[in-house]
Amino acid sequence: MTGALSGGRTARLAAVVVAACVLGLLPGSGSAARDQREARLTAAYDCTLPSGTRQVEVTFGATFPERGAVGKPIRPAAVSVLTSLPRPVVAELLPGETASVAGTAALATTVAQGRQRAEAEWAGLASAGMELPAQGAVDVGFSGDVPYVTVASGGDVTFTAGKLDLTLTAPAPGDTGKRPASAALSCTPAGGADTLLATVPVETPATGTPPAPSTGSADPDTETPRDTPKGIDAGPQPRAATDACPPQPPAGKLDPKRLPSVPPGGEASDLEPTSMCAVPAGFATLRKLKSSALVNDPRGRQIGRMHLAMRMREVRAPDYVEYDHLGIMQLPDTEGTFLAFGFQPITAKVRFEPEPATIVNIIRPGERPVTRVGYRQHLRLYDVRVNGVPLDVGPRCRTSRPVETELTGSYPVSEGGLLEGELDIPPLGGCGTGGEDLDTLLSGAVSGPGNALKIRQGRVCGAGSTCKIPELPDL
Repeated sequence: MTGALSGGRTARLAAVVVAACVLGLLPGSGSAARDQREARLTAAYDCTLPSGTRQVEVTFGATFPERGAVGKPIRPAAVSVLTSLPRPVVAELLPGETASVAGTAALATTVAQGRQRAEAEWAGLASAGMELPAQGAVDVGFSGDVPYVTVASGGDVTFTAGKLDLTLTAPAPGDTGKRPASAALSCTPAGGADTLLATVPVETPATGTPPAPSTGSADPDTETPRDTPKGIDAGPQPRAATDACPPQPPAGKLDPKRLPSVPPGGEASDLEPTSMCAVPAGFATLRKLKSSALVNDPRGRQIGRMHLAMRMREVRAPDYVEYDHLGIMQLPDTEGTFLAFGFQPITAKVRFEPEPATIVNIIRPGERPVTRVGYRQHLRLYDVRVNGVPLDVGPRCRTSRPVETELTGSYPVSEGGLLEGELDIPPLGGCGTGGEDLDTLLSGAVSGPGNALKIRQGRVCGAGSTCKIPELPDL
């Protein structure tokens, strides 16, 4: 890639970096088929409010395979829904002091082939949070995974958007401890609106009996189609899962710089650690873009975890007990999706290169426990695509130095709880090919301090067990 960088390309590159430079970002979008095409549609929807019906503009985005095969998964990817809510709609649904809006969306999608119809529920699309602009409409974007579809015969398969249900939430202002305000909004296509998202041609097999579609309950890239009635199978929503906790604790040493000084009269003892695990999930707020992103998305098909060497060290002193644990964030390579300008799909694969975390849990009589988690890791970016078109950032595009992370909470590690802190994103290095240096551009888009993290650690589980996935914290 050579030549000057246009303003549009600068924005696209910035969106790519934001998708990758969030600590532990794990949207479980899965593996996408090759030869995909982008679908984009804007339609008018009628939404029902207590005061009556209001029309809302909705923009849908997704990528679909150029063609399908009988009995093989047709998987929509990078699915997004952007709702442009008039200011009076937001004012009617949420408190007047609302400063940001998050929530979820569920889209009823009709899958058709010839005279056959099936309803696919594209539920669990999520918005991590959008700040309200000073004036004008409020654009809230939702994205997430949706079920794949299989068909038992050849012919064009169409995907048509239908009813859209939104759940909007607004955090209480300040640190009041109040629960977020919540409101439901139900919308249907306005009369005469064209809501055809895509048409995917499916070829009829030349010979033999076509296989029946699969149930949509297993990995579509490896599953052998099962015997089900011929027709259209729209499959259930993918469910999150974690691997069993390993039998042996992870290797490594506690970082002495992260350990508190032993109190007067106290004694520190090294212990034989036990293998345990926990699942973290939450949000990272990107200060420069005034938006939030999911960390270890619970909607993903595979969830990352923290593997613990539990109780490597113990400190005891009068009215003081400290347990120190070693932890490694086992985050697999993932394909992250970010919506530039709220609707343009940018995908990038991220490789996490973590160092061991030092976890300190302090217990004092009559006080709440204190938990501190500190660690460093590099984030590496590769296989970047803008609307499905490859963008070569090179094989060495990663943070120029490890990302320092410090999180603090008030809970015992064994039970899990809420952790909060801030992330300082270092400059990017090694990005670009063919003599083009993208480091400065990418670093200017997102690098800097003040990126808030809010993570909920799930309850610890033992070796051989599968850890429970925690609920996301409030934004």
